[in-house]
Amino acid sequence: MTPIDPTSQSSGAGTAETPLTTLNPAAGHLTIINTYTVAPERADALLATLIRATEETLRFVPGFVSANFHINAERTQIVNYAQWESREALLRAGSDPAVVTRIQEAGQIAERFTPVQYELRQSIAGASGLDSLKP
Repeated sequence: MTPIDPTSQSSGAGTAETPLTTLNPAAGHLTIINTYTVAPERADALLATLIRATEETLRFVPGFVSANFHINAERTQIVNYAQWESREALLRAGSDPAVVTRIQEAGQIAERFTPVQYELRQSIAGASGLDSLKP
């Protein structure tokens, strides 16, 4: 399998209709960080499966906000930082047969899968972004 091009953007990335992830505690979004453990030789297959599931199914589920995929240097872990409008939206998605099928597909490739839910409390920008505000 050909490695995923890290510079490419998916069809739904960053348009006016489908904004990228916004880290704003006031939005009240539920964040779920999914960590997948995978054999290095299966990392591309898992990443492709997760991206396809998100592009073809998850992004159309009511309450879905965004997903961001990361892979570690050793290619043994893939992390999905996903946002949902609410805990209820995530629960409804978990009972959708199409979503369940997609989760099972990824589970067949990954060795282990750990989802953890979070609420964003604070987001702090780097100081370099403040340079334009200096007198």
